[in-house]
Amino acid sequence: MIQPAIVIYDRTHVLELIRTQSPETIRGRLRAGDFDTVLDPDGRALLDELLTAWIQRALGPLTLRDAMLIDPYRARQVYGLLCALHVRQRVAIPLDLAVHLPAAPADLATLPPPLATRPDLAALASQAAQEGLTLAWQVQPYDFASPGNLLELVPPPPQPYRDELVFEQPTGLRRRLAIALASLGVALLIVPLLFGHIPDHPAGWPLALLTLALLVGIKAGIAGYLGALCIWLVANLPAFRHGTSPVNLWPAIPLMVVGIWLLRRDRRVRAMWRFVRRQFRRRSDATGTD
Repeated sequence: MIQPAIVIYDRTHVLELIRTQSPETIRGRLRAGDFDTVLDPDGRALLDELLTAWIQRALGPLTLRDAMLIDPYRARQVYGLLCALHVRQRVAIPLDLAVHLPAAPADLATLPPPLATRPDLAALASQAAQEGLTLAWQVQPYDFASPGNLLELVPPPPQPYRDELVFEQPTGLRRRLAIALASLGVALLIVPLLFGHIPDHPAGWPLALLTLALLVGIKAGIAGYLGALCIWLVANLPAFRHGTSPVNLWPAIPLMVVGIWLLRRDRRVRAMWRFVRRQFRRRSDATGTD
C-alpha cells in the first residue's frame, strides 16, 4: 500500500557525495556494510545492482555526477537511494492531506497551512530548519526530487603535483669539471702519503675539492654550498683532530647544526639523498637482506 510521507534529509551531503565520490567507492562502502542500518536489504540490493551496471560500463572510476550525466535512466534511482541513506526523520501523512502538496516527489520550502498545524509535521519542519536539512515529500521510499543541474556539481580539482626534483647524473662540462675537482682532491690527499708525509689537516684542501666536486656534480644551490662550507669549517677547526676530548668540540655544534639545516634546505641535495636511499633499498630488495 502506498503511504505518502514527509521526510527530512541531508541534501547537502548527498550532493557532496555526487560531486566527490565514484560508483566504485560507494559500492565498496555498501558491500562493507556501511549502509546496513539505514537501508533495507531490497534497497541495498538495488543500489548494488545499479552501481555494478555503471562499473561494467567503465563508469566506475568517474564521479557519481559524471556517471549520472552519462546514464540519466539509472541516475534517478541512484540519487533516490543516496537520499534515502541520509533521511533523518520520516512522518507518514494521510492521503487526504496529500492533495495540498505539489506533485510528488518534491522538496518543500515550507509546509502548506493544512499540514503546518499538525504538531508532528511542525516539529519535523523545525528540526529541518535548525539542522540545515531539506524538507521533502514522497510517495515511494526511494523517490526524491531531481538534484537539478548536475553540471554545476563540478568535481574538486586534482591534488597539485608535488614538484620534487629528481637526481640526474652529471653530464657534459659539469661532469668533466666534477671529475677534475675530485681527482685533484684525491691527488692532494694521496700524493703526500706516497712520499711518507701525513698532512696535518687532511680535511683542508682535499675535503674542500671533493665537496666542491659533489656540489658541482649535483648542481647544488646557494644553500647547499653554504651548508657544505659550514661542515668544512667544522672539520678544519683547530680542536677537530684525533684525540680531542668531545667536551672541547662544543663550539662546533652550532656550526654543524646550521650546516645540516642549510643542506636540508637545498632541493638538489635532498634529491641526491633520495636517489642514494632508493639505491640502497633496491640493493636490499635484490639481496633479501636488511
